[in-house]
Amino acid sequence: MLDRERDRQTSQPSGCSCGEDPSTVCAQGLARYRYAVIKGCMPLAQAPGCLLRLGLVTPPPDDPRLLVPVAPDVALDELLQPLEEDIRRGRQRVQRARSDFSSVQAMYRAAVREARSSVARIDGEGVVMPTLEKAVRSCRSELATIQPLGERNAFDLEDPRLVPRGVTHRTLYPHAAQTNAQLLRHIARVEEAGGHVRTVDQVIGRLLLCDRSSAYLVHSDGSPHAGAVEITHPGIVAFLVCVFEDAWQRGTPVSAPVVRAREPVIMDEVERAVMRLLVSGHTDDAIARRLGVSRRTVAGHVSRISQQLGSRSRAQLGYLIAQAEATHDGAEDLAVP
Repeated sequence: MLDRERDRQTSQPSGCSCGEDPSTVCAQGLARYRYAVIKGCMPLAQAPGCLLRLGLVTPPPDDPRLLVPVAPDVALDELLQPLEEDIRRGRQRVQRARSDFSSVQAMYRAAVREARSSVARIDGEGVVMPTLEKAVRSCRSELATIQPLGERNAFDLEDPRLVPRGVTHRTLYPHAAQTNAQLLRHIARVEEAGGHVRTVDQVIGRLLLCDRSSAYLVHSDGSPHAGAVEITHPGIVAFLVCVFEDAWQRGTPVSAPVVRAREPVIMDEVERAVMRLLVSGHTDDAIARRLGVSRRTVAGHVSRISQQLGSRSRAQLGYLIAQAEATHDGAEDLAVP
């Protein structure tokens, strides 16, 4: 009822100059409020609308023609109560939202930890080799590796005494391995122990796959910045397994006793790889690293190919190779010595 009376009074002209601002007291309102505080009351007809709107005056129960002052803190509490109630309800909604999201946040944090833990860095040459040796020893069913030539300690990881008994062991080398006497002796020991070795035209890095559940990518082996990456993410490991299997299917089996008879074929494949890399714009150093041979060997291949195609420059050689479709097994016309 008090609210309705207040609304009725404020709807009448009062001479108030504060407009519609809900929290403003005009100069006239301040003067009349001061008068009411000093005198204890004021006539209703003389009350500016702002005093009624803000609850700074209220009619006494015994005389509705008068208004008595209300303490500012009391009036302010009543004025702010609806706003504070809105704020309280808003905070409750915020709290409910936080509570509802707590399970999602917990799942997200767990997933992030799992994703991060599935790829771990291994830094330092003194740490890389022991880690790889431990991984090889821990294999239970299958070990698959890709080994570039010239890798320091590469043979140690394939020592038949290191690979557990009963573990299937397959290794890929570049074709140049089939002309490396030291490596052929190592391959013979691996095959005698039940391992299998094949060669491909080029390898781009060192890879170890253990039981198709973990993978190790090694970079800058033998340098002060040597390191590796251990991967246990199922999707990434499955992809690397597919990469290995594809290369394995294209590989040439190694059998040490007949390597010399197969050497012309291997050299032909190496020369084809040199031509493909030349067309792609690789330098002799880059080709040597890819094929696992020396820069001098690459230069010898390039010289022979240039003579056979009649090339006078490196640029012309790339053009002639492409024209002869050498990169698409069209190099049969080139006589390999």
